[in-house]
This record gives sequence, C-alpha cells and structure tokens, in this order.
Amino acid sequence: MNDVDKKPATPARSLEQAPPTPTATVQRRSTEPSRPSRSVGARMTVGPGIKLKGEVSDCDTLVVEGTVEATLKSEVLEVAEGGTYTGTATVTDAEIHGRFEGELTVTGVLQIRSTGHVTGTIKYGRIEVESGGEIAGTVTREESGVQSTKSLENRPLTAPRQVPQATSQSV
Repeated sequence: MNDVDKKPATPARSLEQAPPTPTATVQRRSTEPSRPSRSVGARMTVGPGIKLKGEVSDCDTLVVEGTVEATLKSEVLEVAEGGTYTGTATVTDAEIHGRFEGELTVTGVLQIRSTGHVTGTIKYGRIEVESGGEIAGTVTREESGVQSTKSLENRPLTAPRQVPQATSQSV
C-alpha cells in the first residue's frame, strides 16, 4: 500500500475537511414493469383443513386443497380432490378435481376430472370432462361471440363413445 492511499488518522470535523468520495456508476431501474415468467408467477395454495373467505387478487394460480369462499380473477384455478371452492371465479384455465359451486367463467380450457363436481353458472371456451366428472346448472359455451346455452341435470357424464370409422383399402 502506498502512503498516498492511507487515510488520515483523525476524522474530519467538517464537510470541507472530508476527503472526496469516489463516485460509482449507478444502475437505474427500468421503468418497464417486470413480468415474471409463468413458472415463478404469484401462486397461492390453500392447504387441506384451511378455510379462506374473501376476495383473491394478484394471484396467477390459486390451488384449493381446503375450503375457499371467494371472488377470484386469475389465470389458473386448480381445485384438488377434497378441495371446495364456492363463489365467483373468472380465470383463463381451470382444472377441477374437487367441488366448485357458483359462477365460473373460463376463457380457455375447463377441465373437470373424474372426481370433479361443478355446479352453477358455467361459461367456458373449451371443456374437457373425464368419465365420472359431474357438471350441473346453466352451461354456456362462448366462442367468437357465439353462445350456446344448455341446462344440464346433475348427472355424471360418461366418456365419449368411439365411433367406428370406415376404412378404405386400395386394391
């Protein structure tokens, strides 16, 4: 170390006596909002035995393993087997293994698994129902501004039947 680099042994008594502080380049934050990728988005899980009541906002994915009574606007709603969601939900995609009761609007894909039960007013872009899954209430398909409404009784849906296709053979 050089003698030039040594600091004085006594502290400065005023600002005029203080040695100049080296300035560093300051990185400025971007004014653009940071958009987290889908895998690190805001995700909330309501675990088994937990009850949540209210409004859920700023949540990309809500996973319900317990009981939720709420209003939700989100990207994804997942109701696990044994989970119950009651209320209103507007989401892009939903996967129901448990129970949903209320008003459900899914702009993308609504998947009702074999253990899933959906009751109420349901609007969807596309729907997939596994054998054993149940859907009841007013069901509306909304695609390109076209609506098709059907009232369904509370009954299990069966898997789609396979229709034999005609085969043609060249001789």
